[in-house]
Amino acid sequence: MEMNLICSENIKRILEEVLTNRKITISKDAKVCIIEKGFNLESGKIGIYFDMSTLNLLMDYLDQSTASKEEIKNIITGKCEEDELKVLTYDNIYYFESVGNNVFCKTKDKKYKVKEKLYELEKKLENKEFIRVSKCFIVNIVKVDRIISWFNSKLILRIMDIDEEIYVTRKYLNDFKKFLGF
Repeated sequence: MEMNLICSENIKRILEEVLTNRKITISKDAKVCIIEKGFNLESGKIGIYFDMSTLNLLMDYLDQSTASKEEIKNIITGKCEEDELKVLTYDNIYYFESVGNNVFCKTKDKKYKVKEKLYELEKKLENKEFIRVSKCFIVNIVKVDRIISWFNSKLILRIMDIDEEIYVTRKYLNDFKKFLGF
C-alpha cells in the first residue's frame, strides 16, 4: 500500500516511522494522502485528515486496514513528557506498569504513557515474551536479570540495565512458573 504524507515536519518523522512499521510505502505520487488539519489536499486524491487529538485513531485505522497485521503486532505507541509520540518495539520495553488510571511502558531510558489498559496489553502480548506478574505489572521476561525467592511465596525480579525490582505476587506465581517451565 502507498500513501502520501502532507503534514508538518515534526509529525512527518513520527508518521514515517509508523507507516514504515506497517509496511506502508510513502510516495508523493500516491492517490491516498494522510493530511494534518490545516494542510490542503491535491485535486484528484483521497485524503485522511487528522490532528494530534486523533492521531491514535489514525494509527488504529491503519492497523485495521493493512493486510500484514501479524507484522505490526510487535510495536506500540507511547507518549512521553514532551507530549511527543514514539513508536516502540516490544524488544525495547522492559515492563508495563499501571499507576492509577494510566498505563506506562518503561524502556531503558524513559517511561511512556500508552493508551491501552493492562488487561488489553496482557491479551495483546499473549505468546510474546511478556508475562503478568502482579495487579500492576507486565514484565518482559527477556529483560529480567535475576529471579530471587522472597517471603510469603513471592519472587523478586531484578530488571537488567535499569536496576529496578518487581515482585511476582502469589496470585500470579503459578502462571509465572508455568511460563518459565518450572
